[in-house]
Amino acid sequence: MLYVLLSALPFLTALVLMVGFRFSSARSLVISLVLTCALVLGVWHMTPAATAAYFLYGALKAMELLIIIGGAILLLNTMKQTGMMKVINQCFKEVSPDPRIQAIIIAYLFGAFIEGAAGYGTPAALAAPLLVGLGFPPVAACIVALISNSTPVPFAAVGTPTITNMSNLSPLVSASGVELSDFTSAVTGKTVLYLGVAGLMVPILLVSALVLCFGAGRRWARIAETIPFCIFAALTFVVPYYLLGTFLGPEFASIVGSVIGLVLTVTAAQKRFLTPKYVWHFRYKVRKQLDNSVFLSSDEPITAATVLKAWSPYLVISVALLVTRIPAFGLKALLNAFIIPIHNILGVEGLDFNFAPLFNSGVIFILVSVGTMLLKKDALGNDGAKTVFAATGKQLLMIALALVSGVAMVQIMMNSGVNASGLDGMLTLISTSLVKLVGAGFPVISPLLGVLGAFVSGSCTVSGVLFGPLQYQTAELLGLNVPSIIALQMAGGAIGNMICINNVVAVAATTNAQSSEGQIIRTNLLPCLIYCVGVLLVYFVLG
Repeated sequence: MLYVLLSALPFLTALVLMVGFRFSSARSLVISLVLTCALVLGVWHMTPAATAAYFLYGALKAMELLIIIGGAILLLNTMKQTGMMKVINQCFKEVSPDPRIQAIIIAYLFGAFIEGAAGYGTPAALAAPLLVGLGFPPVAACIVALISNSTPVPFAAVGTPTITNMSNLSPLVSASGVELSDFTSAVTGKTVLYLGVAGLMVPILLVSALVLCFGAGRRWARIAETIPFCIFAALTFVVPYYLLGTFLGPEFASIVGSVIGLVLTVTAAQKRFLTPKYVWHFRYKVRKQLDNSVFLSSDEPITAATVLKAWSPYLVISVALLVTRIPAFGLKALLNAFIIPIHNILGVEGLDFNFAPLFNSGVIFILVSVGTMLLKKDALGNDGAKTVFAATGKQLLMIALALVSGVAMVQIMMNSGVNASGLDGMLTLISTSLVKLVGAGFPVISPLLGVLGAFVSGSCTVSGVLFGPLQYQTAELLGLNVPSIIALQMAGGAIGNMICINNVVAVAATTNAQSSEGQIIRTNLLPCLIYCVGVLLVYFVLG
């Protein structure tokens, strides 16, 4: 039992530091990484060379993913600095006067698009101020933005959380004799099934939270009359989300599915299709606590050409991803042919890392960002490019510290079975204990582990890095379908974004709702649990 507790100590330390002491995920994971190294060297008696090799292997995997994240953030900052994001925001302003419809279009669908394109807390931070500018109470804007930021999350930044988790699990997958691409496809298919089917309720959940907490009189009637539009909006996103994830892979589900959903739902709202006849209002008039800097001034008209130009960077990226990811176009194999190989890292036989820089989707984001800066240099201003790169670097630094530390820590724990002490590896010991403790009931706690990881770390990606290998090994020991269990982990990590500390603090800061973080978490806890129950029902019914 002592060794099981020691094995779990890095995880427990990270959780305690993030929850109890409010440390950042970066700081917490650096400390946990140091603790892991001390344990494997002092108790498991791994060699220093092997420990350093697995650390380097994890760091290389993390750096490959940081190119994607950095490119996505760079483009978003470029769009903000050039004013293109203002044009996109303005497009939503006059679609509907009903806050319920505005919340579905902006928080749920536009938020899903930003999640698919950039991720890492940006959807809520963009959507919530936009809603406040439309007259939402700041706390209400935060609540609906966070509830919405769930279904698309595993495929944020063109699939980064899923790709990261698969990369992190690749040694375990390879050892089982399964191709990583096949395993990734299976996990992605299960994830879009669980989150998609259960996620049909998300627009209803966000409207319910909005009306029950901020409405007055006949509140249940005001919820019921929006259900047809809620289901329509959910279907316009979830159906392509499921088909894209199942047949094309993790890169496309959120970014392309949300575009389809946005076009169909905005069109429906403009034509008053399935929208309530009654225009609902908040129970009290809100004094706007933000200026309208997210909108254009009244003397700046929006034309179809202006809108097309504003969306053009994301349209270019979507097309580029499609033609480079679908084998039929012939570019996928060509781009993957150029690799930078690193064999037998630090002398560890068989520990290889192959980097295909041209196939990394972050390169597309970076190229489109630079092209946008060149085409919009007048709007960017003299120091605009410097401002964009500085802001991106600052955002990326904390993400990098957390991701490198988390991935490296888990890689060391996964491979700690190669030691001179005769002990099983750290994750094997934890998995064996979980099997004894919960047995065949493990699937019930699987998404909750994902929620816990996201709650404390603020990231579905980090949640997967922390608990993905543990879930994998536990599923194998219990004889469960491994892709299904990993999909439950991904689903939980996504749903946990509704209540995760980092996102709540960030979105509250962008809307001047500081000191309301506790209220936001308490309100969103019930939708979070309802979504988890829905995911489990889909798992038990559809497998």
